[in-house]
Amino acid sequence: MTGKKWDDENMEQLLRNMPAIQDQRAKSDVLARLKQDERLQGAGRKKSNKWIPAFVAVAALLVLSILIPSMIRGNHSAVEDKAMESRDTAATASEEMATTQESGVTFFTSLDNASSESHVILPNEWAGMQPFRIGLSHAATVIPVTFMIPEERIATDFSTGNPDSVALYTAYAPVIPETELGFDDYHPYKGKLMVQENTIVHQVSEGHGYDQSSAASMVYEQSFEETFIDHLQFKTVDAQGELANFNQVGKTEIHTLPGGKRLLPYYKYTMPSGIDYLIPEGGEPFSSVKEALMAMQQAPDDLVVSLIPTGVTYNVRVEQETATISFNKQLDIAQFSLGESLAMIEGFMLTASNYDMQISFDNVLQEQVGKYDLTEPLPQPIGVNPIEFSQ
Repeated sequence: MTGKKWDDENMEQLLRNMPAIQDQRAKSDVLARLKQDERLQGAGRKKSNKWIPAFVAVAALLVLSILIPSMIRGNHSAVEDKAMESRDTAATASEEMATTQESGVTFFTSLDNASSESHVILPNEWAGMQPFRIGLSHAATVIPVTFMIPEERIATDFSTGNPDSVALYTAYAPVIPETELGFDDYHPYKGKLMVQENTIVHQVSEGHGYDQSSAASMVYEQSFEETFIDHLQFKTVDAQGELANFNQVGKTEIHTLPGGKRLLPYYKYTMPSGIDYLIPEGGEPFSSVKEALMAMQQAPDDLVVSLIPTGVTYNVRVEQETATISFNKQLDIAQFSLGESLAMIEGFMLTASNYDMQISFDNVLQEQVGKYDLTEPLPQPIGVNPIEFSQ
């Protein structure tokens, strides 16, 4: 037996025989003594250079070697779970936006966040379809949308004649999945809708809420302006058939309908989903098509964005039923994406259409952009922001 081994064994035996160390002092006394010790005061504390005992270091490394892989696996699993959750949420939202079943009707958005898609329906594009225009609401903003309904569906739902906007609204507004498409749950109107001669009468129910604020009244007015495009007047009445009293405006008036042609420029409105819609926006109506077209170069508020790319300037001249956009510098459409180009062109078309005019272009490098022949005046659209309505 070596001296080192004897020393180690004796030291181990001595340690076992040592009495247990006990401290009978109260914790509060110990804490008070520690607070008074100058060595523990922050101002006078010196940086310690003491080494860590070897067995402590080894133990620390051993613990870390066990914990770190576990933590990494846990974090990796959490990241994967979060990514999977995000993918599932996005997939669900995409499926809901792409197709929604409600009351046996399927809605398919033709926009679907594809920037290259057209935002209008042209006269030669609605064969076999019936356009149903409606002003949908999102965050106190009214967005005109045109649902394209197959004629077979119309023939099934309406036995005689061509349905007017009120008949279409009564039949289809209740089944539009507004929230699934990203809009507010606004339609159908609360109360009873009817037609007397060429005036649409809306008999509101008690607690309708259309007068709870100036914004609510504005949305109500703009929504029926964008929806009922084939009648001359609209009036809101109470249960007795008298013109209704609204809190914000007093007694309502008989409202002249603009036939879906509000005298305002069109701009881009982007939904939280990323889908873009073209909407008329601004304050007071513009008295001329030239003023409205020129105003498109700058957005009137933060709700919308101009459809005119930065740096593009132009003048407008009006001849008979055509407004010509003449670019100050020859415009090379190829420098923009197809989506940007179509949005600008169709914004011009929609704005001019509000004044019953067509659009033509001057000083453009290209002769053809998408489906548009820029060498000829472009037709007036029959619908804006199309969404396919299918059986």
